[in-house]
Amino acid sequence: MQMSQSRKQLQAFVIANTQVVAPFLCPEIRLHLITPACSLWSATEQDLVELPLTDPYWGFCWAGGQALARYVLDHKQVVKGKRVFVFGAGCGIDAIAAAKSGASFVLASDIDPMAVEATRLNAALNDVTVLTTTKDMKGSKLKGFNVVLAGDMFYDPVFSKDIFSWFRALISDGLETFAGDPSRGNLNRETFVRLASYQAPADVDIDGVYLQETTVSIMSQKVPKQ
Repeated sequence: MQMSQSRKQLQAFVIANTQVVAPFLCPEIRLHLITPACSLWSATEQDLVELPLTDPYWGFCWAGGQALARYVLDHKQVVKGKRVFVFGAGCGIDAIAAAKSGASFVLASDIDPMAVEATRLNAALNDVTVLTTTKDMKGSKLKGFNVVLAGDMFYDPVFSKDIFSWFRALISDGLETFAGDPSRGNLNRETFVRLASYQAPADVDIDGVYLQETTVSIMSQKVPKQ
């Protein structure tokens, strides 16, 4: 579905299958999200196959992304006047927070075309400018950027190791790299320095009924050898 559909069709699907709501930690931001009132909320794996559609993670505002966005909104100096790269944009909350906080340029990256279109819609909903790409940027040099934001991207141990290796190269090039993570167990605490902690909604919890400690960290310039 996603590769053959036009951008307009993808955006129409997002609009038709979501509701506009404010995430728990960032009430000043509005997003197209999947809620209990949406049919995708109760969709099974078979339902997604029949659409066909990959897991609609772009329709949820994950804890790590919410916490990171909250930190950026409260500490605008982190991104103000800087060129920001958002890795694994998802619904786009971190990209939107960066744009709202005065970043001079924001590029949101996600390999899922549906996530990119959700990010585009959400950026427009919040009246900010965010550029997007579906190119797999992992391992790229990111020349010209100053800041990297990665919200809830450490969900898999193997993938996380690849990210650590890439991020080490980025900070060596002078980029500041921030991560939001709800204690999924794959964030190397020897390489990341905690900046803040939030009580963020658990996975797919819209209303904040179930909260979990979620940290925002910056990758240390003094990264231990592995």
